[in-house]
Amino acid sequence: MNSTPTPDDADRATLDAALAVLEPLAGLLLSRGLRHARAEELLKAAFVRAGARAFAAQGKLPSVSTLSVATGLRRREVQRLLDGDTGGQPAPKVSLAAQVRARWISDPHYCDKRGQPLRLSRTAPPGQPSFASLAASVSKDVHPRPLLDELVRIGAAEEDGEHVLLRGRLNAPDRSWDSLVAIGGANVADHLSAVLVNLLTQPRPLFEQAVFADGLTQHSAQRAADLAKQMWLQTAPELTQKLQTLVDLDDKAPDNAWRMRIGLFSYIAPAERADAPVRVRSARTTRRKSKE
Repeated sequence: MNSTPTPDDADRATLDAALAVLEPLAGLLLSRGLRHARAEELLKAAFVRAGARAFAAQGKLPSVSTLSVATGLRRREVQRLLDGDTGGQPAPKVSLAAQVRARWISDPHYCDKRGQPLRLSRTAPPGQPSFASLAASVSKDVHPRPLLDELVRIGAAEEDGEHVLLRGRLNAPDRSWDSLVAIGGANVADHLSAVLVNLLTQPRPLFEQAVFADGLTQHSAQRAADLAKQMWLQTAPELTQKLQTLVDLDDKAPDNAWRMRIGLFSYIAPAERADAPVRVRSARTTRRKSKE
């Protein structure tokens, strides 16, 4: 018996996966009062972008007509989207304040023997750790004072007289909605991009794995989520230190235009997800109103 999936089966699986991705996205948009028309416009633009990138990956420069055929959009619609959208936004760069914090938790010069970030003097003689030297190691174009003010503003550091203390061990980004949604969007986009690259490339070039468990109580599921957080807190500082070492090594390299992202997430929910609840009028009520 032939068990090879048919094209229709493959399309069904792809569409089911797309719906699973789109439903949480729709929830995000609805939470901000954004309706279907806005999302449809974004989806059209995403199709045009993805089509153009797919052709570019093959060394081809697509025309409007080529993109129209590939996406199913009319040429006029493709041209309108291209005129209003000049390409993907560049990945948001890590702020100088975040770079200072990352170096503070990763550079042995600014950590004690246990790897904990030191309590730093504002200034110190050359060769001794200080916040001034820490800031200068990241950027000599910005005075340490504005960087310290920004770290304090976002709750990542605090001042104690002539000393500065790091609050927590991991980056504490600005908790504004715009900041959180930008970070979340970038994380999800890169994760989906990794999945796509692995699906289209053999052997799979990127690491993308997950563990899954069911048959749990809500309490046990939450304990597992807490365990994932604990393991990340243990792993992230060492990982950050190794990444910072690579960044330093590549600082003057002529081809240092690449980026990367490593992440870990946990999610808990009931194992059986019910259909979306919708109140439906009975057929009897509908017929009665139609007669009236």
